[in-house]
Parts: sequence; C-alpha cells; structure tokens
Amino acid sequence: MHNEENIKTLRNLAKQVREYQKDRGWSDAKLCKEIASVGSSKTYKRILDDADDLDELNVENQLRNFQSAVEIITSFRQKDRPAEPEYEDFSNLERSETAVRRAALEDEDCVSRLVIIEGQTATGKDAVKRHLLRRFPNNSVAVEANQIWRMSPTTALLAIHNALCIVRKASRETSDLPKPPRSPRELLETIVSELKSRKLILIINEAHHMGVPGLNLVKTLLNMTPTVIVLECIPALLTRLLGSNYEEAVQLTGNRLSERVYLPTPPTDEILMMLDRRQVKFDSIEIRNAAAKQLCAEAPIYGNWAFVRQVTRGLYEAGKKGNITARSFSDCISQVKNTRTRIAKISEDL
Repeated sequence: MHNEENIKTLRNLAKQVREYQKDRGWSDAKLCKEIASVGSSKTYKRILDDADDLDELNVENQLRNFQSAVEIITSFRQKDRPAEPEYEDFSNLERSETAVRRAALEDEDCVSRLVIIEGQTATGKDAVKRHLLRRFPNNSVAVEANQIWRMSPTTALLAIHNALCIVRKASRETSDLPKPPRSPRELLETIVSELKSRKLILIINEAHHMGVPGLNLVKTLLNMTPTVIVLECIPALLTRLLGSNYEEAVQLTGNRLSERVYLPTPPTDEILMMLDRRQVKFDSIEIRNAAAKQLCAEAPIYGNWAFVRQVTRGLYEAGKKGNITARSFSDCISQVKNTRTRIAKISEDL
C-alpha cells in the first residue's frame, strides 16, 4: 500500500512538469527525450491520472525522478527569462565593494589584504562575486573551493592557475597559454610570479571548504604577492573551519585581515525598493508596507533573497489582473512557501 502523501506529492510534481510541457508545446515523446528523468510516457500518464492507484509502481523512485525533473525545469526557466537584475545600491553589494576597495588601497608591504564575506544561503554571496567581477573586469578572478581542497593542495593550486590563464587570454588576446606545471611547488611558483606582476583581486567562493592547505595557501599568497583575497563563506561553516585550525586561523584573522563583512538577510527597505523597481502595484501603501514587513520576517526561513524574488515574480504576474490586495498577497506568499517547503521536505526524505 502506497503512502498517500507521497502519491499526492508525486502527482503535484508531475503536474508542474505537465505545465512546463504545455508552455513549450512539447509532445510526450519530446518531453521524455529532453528531460530523461521523466521516464516513459506511459508511466508519466499514469502518474497524472488521479484515478490510477499506481499499483506496482515504485513511488519512492518516481519521487526522485520527478524531483530531478522539476529541478531541471527550474534551471530551464531561469534561462528562458532575462537574468534577475542586481541592484548596486543594495547593502550586500555596496558594503562588499567598499571593503575590497579599502583592502586594495593597502600598501604592497602590508599584508592586511584579506576580506571575508560571510552570509547565509541566498543572502547575496554569488551576487557579490558577479558584482566584483563586473566592477574590476581586468583585475579580478574567481574560483570555487570544494571539499577536495581539504585533502589535495594541488587541486586549489590548479584552480587558481586556470583562473589566471583565463585572465591572461582575455587581456593578451592569445590562445598560446602555458601548460600547468606538474608539481605543487612549480604551480605555486608560477602563480606567485603571475600575481606579483600586478595587483589582482582573487575571489574564493565556498571558502569554508578550504581546510588547512587552503588556509596556508591564502597566507602564502598574501605574504608573497600584492593580491587582495576575498573569501566568501557560510558563517557557521567558517567558524567550524577556523575553530578546528586555530593556529592558521589566528595568523589569517590577525594582521592579514582587512575587513569582515556580514551579509544581512533581506531588510524591509530593500524589499520595498525591489517591489517598486519590479513594478508591483499594491491597492494601498499600507498593504505594500505590510507585505514588505512580512517578507522581511519570513525570508530567513524560506530562502532569503531567492524567496523574495520568487514572491515578487508571483506578485508581478498577479498584478496584471489588478492591483495587489491583502488577499492576493497572502495567496501568493502562501503558494511560494508551500512549494519551497514541499521541495525541501522531499529532499530531506530522499
């Protein structure tokens, strides 16, 4: 006997797939080809048929398949619509850029050129990275740390080496790029030589994955080059990293630290600015202000700026039928919360 809640969730996921299929005008065969995790059209139709008891169907496996399908569709939809605008006067971007500029003004003999950007998921770390790369297009590179960095210093060195090659290709307009040296020592020497040639901003995203080798590499680059290093990380994971590597942490957060920036959860005033700039029209200023306050209160629970953007898109679409009322706002935010909660629960269960 199948769990009724699982069947209900599975059918809701399948209906989201069907909605996207209709938007694209795809046949069932085209859908199954483009999104392989849907499986066969026969099984897909069974799941959509509320009268089918799904007997002998492995519902748990299909939950995984259709969760994957919905994630793929989400990525497709992000490509279908224009990129979300990012506002340079928002605090997460402004404060981060100011901190990096201050670090870049330090004399080359001073090692205080480390900027730590901390923020919970969806508070704007990726937006900060993109903003810095746009602001300093000829003087910034970005890499992303992962758990392998903890075990293999060579992995980190190769990532930075490759990023520097990209910059050289763009600035010198040549495809004759050097092959990476084979040993960690040669890699480090090549990186140091390149970084000494001009002051660069090196952005390391997911920096809480670095481990001792990564922390020591950061110290070495600060000591031997004029580089400004920006570490982007989740606060709790960074605390764990620094706490378990006390000596390395003291050396980094002592005289090498220029500034530590904490990215806030979405504040009410910036939510109001986003609603206005996205042209969401409310029935009254009271409803508008109440909506922003509720979004501010619930954003940390449901996904910070990702949640706010999703609700804003829903309000904009709802506003095409008339100004947003208290009821239409409540319906929209409830729908987004339910969707995000359901997907999060499926991920936990699986």
